Amino acid sequence: MSALGNAHSWVVSIVRGTRGLSVRNGGARKQPEKPLELYEFESCPFCRKVREVMSELDLEYISRTTAVGSAEREALKSRGGREQVPYLVDPNTGTEMYESEDIIDYLHETYGQARSRARRTVSQVGTSGAVVAGMIRPRGRRARSPRKEQPAKMLELYNMEASPYCRKVREELCELDLDYHVKNVAKRSTRRPQLVDRGGKMMVPYLVDPNTTSEMYESDDIIAYLKKTYG
Repeated sequence: MSALGNAHSWVVSIVRGTRGLSVRNGGARKQPEKPLELYEFESCPFCRKVREVMSELDLEYISRTTAVGSAEREALKSRGGREQVPYLVDPNTGTEMYESEDIIDYLHETYGQARSRARRTVSQVGTSGAVVAGMIRPRGRRARSPRKEQPAKMLELYNMEASPYCRKVREELCELDLDYHVKNVAKRSTRRPQLVDRGGKMMVPYLVDPNTTSEMYESDDIIAYLKKTYG
């Protein structure tokens, strides 16, 4: 089943082309001092577009997993007024917002380079591809059971948005209703040497669990660990 799951996840990467594969235009012109927070879930097409841009800007962030049935949904509604994703929180500027295109504009203007109206139009048209990807692989849409409390220390995931293997792990984290700190390491990321120093090689996904001091590569091993430890 693992080989079939890998092939299925690869189809989504093919549908999305090179989005989220490499850092574009040198990435962010500045990195935020505090990590951004994104309320999202894996199969949401609008969340996918924001995550791709985060990867291309080489930004790390905290994923507040807000799948259907997640305990995080009530927190989102209290914070923003609606159970709608994606929802960005930037503690560096006090900015909070819904709407994927507005979020993408904000990320480019604040941390990268402002995008043109033409690029925004291309992004809007590209939503259809993100929708198709979510229909092909709807994993990560629903939490298996709401988590009343998160682990004492947040999990960390070295991630590349376009990787089919990272996608499998992100889906599992969503379904287990686990928040996690995303450390993007797309091609040309300045964060890649950090991963090599930590794990010994450049390969994703790589999970760090400070609650158990466990660190590991290999998507299937990570998924098995998450199920055993938090399932």
